[in-house]
Amino acid sequence: MWNIRVRPTADTAKMLALVAAHFNDDQLWFTRDGCRVPSKGTLKMAGFEDGDVIDVFCGQVGGKPVIYLYAPSELTASVTLSLVPQWSFSAIYPVVPIKCIKNEELEWKVRVKPNGELTEMNTGLDVAYLFWEAQ
Repeated sequence: MWNIRVRPTADTAKMLALVAAHFNDDQLWFTRDGCRVPSKGTLKMAGFEDGDVIDVFCGQVGGKPVIYLYAPSELTASVTLSLVPQWSFSAIYPVVPIKCIKNEELEWKVRVKPNGELTEMNTGLDVAYLFWEAQ
């Protein structure tokens, strides 16, 4: 995270361009007092005053948190994912029950085909990967 002091007449897009010289524009977002700053219009229009501080965050650099499985021949696999106690799942697919003892944990039971296709055993759902997000 960085802090940037802004002038109220500065155009948000220009400020984005300066910071984004080292990053992709879609990897950055700005907050002020914990609230996201709009990326359109001027900072003055958003209510900023000279000397206000905007926090700049760099987003996730990689892709979505997906799990791909490949096998030389068809097999059945169990994939267990366990989070640290401070985190909780915000999305999973295919949907399976989440266990919570000290931390959240889930288990996918899948049939893996040589071409990478997966079949989730409880639902019979065919998918290309297992997906999860946590916060």
